[in-house]
Amino acid sequence: MRTREELNEFIAGQRKASCFEGLPLEGKRVLDFSTVVAAPYAACMLGDAGADIIKIENPKVPDALRGWSTLKELGIEPYHSVVGRNKFPVTINMKADEGKEIFTELIKQSDVLIENMRVGAMDRLGFSTDRILEINPGIIIGKVSGYGMTGPKNQQPGFGTLAEAYSGFSYLNGDPEKGPLSPPHALADLTTGIHLAYAISLAMMRQERGVKGGQVIDISLYEALFGYFGGEFVGYKLTGENPEPIGNELRSAAPRSVYKTKDDRYIALSCSAQKPWENLAKVMGQPELIEDERFKTNVDRIGNRYILNDIIQEWHSTKTEADVLEICSREGITAGPIFTMADIDEDEHYAERGSFYYCEDPATGIELKLPNIPFRLLGEQSTKIRFPGLPQASANEVVYGELLGYSAEKIDALREAGAI
Repeated sequence: MRTREELNEFIAGQRKASCFEGLPLEGKRVLDFSTVVAAPYAACMLGDAGADIIKIENPKVPDALRGWSTLKELGIEPYHSVVGRNKFPVTINMKADEGKEIFTELIKQSDVLIENMRVGAMDRLGFSTDRILEINPGIIIGKVSGYGMTGPKNQQPGFGTLAEAYSGFSYLNGDPEKGPLSPPHALADLTTGIHLAYAISLAMMRQERGVKGGQVIDISLYEALFGYFGGEFVGYKLTGENPEPIGNELRSAAPRSVYKTKDDRYIALSCSAQKPWENLAKVMGQPELIEDERFKTNVDRIGNRYILNDIIQEWHSTKTEADVLEICSREGITAGPIFTMADIDEDEHYAERGSFYYCEDPATGIELKLPNIPFRLLGEQSTKIRFPGLPQASANEVVYGELLGYSAEKIDALREAGAI
């Protein structure tokens, strides 16, 4: 483990202007006063683009994300390593007068405040929307909640799992026989985080710190995910037919499913256009299926998808994964392997494309391999992961010293008083 002094030196180096230079949000400062995934993910995306992200936590109750699958023997917090990247963690006791003073000073010197407390909680702390905008008329306030700031459910606690259920995702993602199925990761949170980062970026175009452009962004966990099902909802309203779960199928095209090969691997295959389907029928040695009335058009195939799936599965059962992929690639049939994390780790395309980001964990010195930022702007540097998530309170001395001008003695006194 690195010493406190070594970590302070690292953080001070990362806060130098040269570390943000050339990135789109250089000069912007974001207060990440949120926990777990949705709002913090929005903040980390803004940090990727060069914003100065100050992560605020309760000194006695760290962000719950730090406890997700924590590797205590290594001192690594895997989820926070990713979502906490490019952030400078400080602690503030918002119930202490000194803590509220610190928060007020940070608001004055920031462009964005992101929070995901229960509706009304910020008001009870003495920081209503009106009060925050009075302190800084140019600040953008991003408010994340389960059901939004308005409506009859606005006081209910919001969690991604509930949002996935409420949005229609869990129902339609399910299996016809086994029922609804929630995703194996924080899908509603991550989706909301992306939309919030987009909304904040738009608001920044008309914002000037402390002067103008103050804005409140109200975003719920369920609405962003519900938007993904716009076609299903419109179709239901027009026909009265409630879309039912169809497992790995695609409602609008067939064949489209997952098939098991003889070497116990799985292939994702989709023939959403006529030509790939005809090519598939030929390589399966059954060209007569092309003129079969059950499978002649996409509409016909949708109506007989389960019969067709049995035929395609039988063919897959005679081939290895390598066989299927080679044949489909050669014949212009849309198919691909279903990867595990181990497969991804060893994949040549991931590696050569730059889909991984390698860095040293500043606190432990352990080498980390992270998912890289998933887009690039050609000809210029648009985003950058500078470092993974840092330990709680690790930036107290540097941020409060450099940004607020606090002496080492004052910081120690604040710590002793339980304000940070």
